[in-house]
Amino acid sequence: MRRLYVDTSLGQVHCTTAGAEDAPPLLLIGSAGRSARVFDGLIQRLAPRFRVLAPDLLGCGNSDPLPPGARIETLAGNLVEVLDALGIARTHFYGFQTGNKIGAALAARWPGRVGRVVLAGSSHSLVPDKAKRDAAILHAVSHYFEGAGAGDEARRLQLWTMGFRRIAELWWDGALFAAGTPSAEAIERARQAVVDRVQGLPAAVGTYEANFAYDLGADLRRIAAKVLLIEVATPTEDRTLGRQGPLLLEMMPGAELVTLEEPDAPSHGITLAARYPELARLLTRFLLAEDDETRSA
Repeated sequence: MRRLYVDTSLGQVHCTTAGAEDAPPLLLIGSAGRSARVFDGLIQRLAPRFRVLAPDLLGCGNSDPLPPGARIETLAGNLVEVLDALGIARTHFYGFQTGNKIGAALAARWPGRVGRVVLAGSSHSLVPDKAKRDAAILHAVSHYFEGAGAGDEARRLQLWTMGFRRIAELWWDGALFAAGTPSAEAIERARQAVVDRVQGLPAAVGTYEANFAYDLGADLRRIAAKVLLIEVATPTEDRTLGRQGPLLLEMMPGAELVTLEEPDAPSHGITLAARYPELARLLTRFLLAEDDETRSA
């Protein structure tokens, strides 16, 4: 893997790249507050078949801060600048959680820049109705908005205290030690999550505000690209929200759906990192599959 910085109109974007430059490009974007580190294990498995590009979004990892008032469309447009700077005219896309919103905005507004698109996330992340999705997401991230009417100094202290508490939970996660001594890979994933949270805390509120301002359902209906939906289903969300995949397929008749079942966990704890071998095979089959027109030619 190789790391580099790309200059854009909104600041420098830190990117991780791997694979041959003449291989099919594949852009990876993850969840709010996470850097491209979360994809290290996936990049290694995809690099033999793709030219993989995993940027840290503005406000995350080693990229420059998130601009005030940024929206999902802002972040999608910033990725177009990154692709331009690297000479990539068209790329496949994989987006997880917040990344699926950015992927939908990219595919809807810059259709010529994407090949095939994979939109993945927990059930709450894929609710197409804006009001229902906002309510579902707010339930998971309400701690970022508590006390929003307080003065600036009190608010900064509150966010700092909350950030420390969540970082401590990541560092000493009960699930990490539930089966005895955790593996080196599991400890490294936890360490990476802690580093990401420290770097991404200043942009957390702005990123979720962008999320709330975005209408996922409207852009899903505009996507012309071939789409694979990956819904991560958990027992609690099955009970409280229900699975969104069948509804999404009604909205997007040409899309495909895969459902992955995961145990209950905090929203920030679901990354699919432990399933990267399986995910890499899934992505490779879908992204490199021949189109129907090609097979019949």
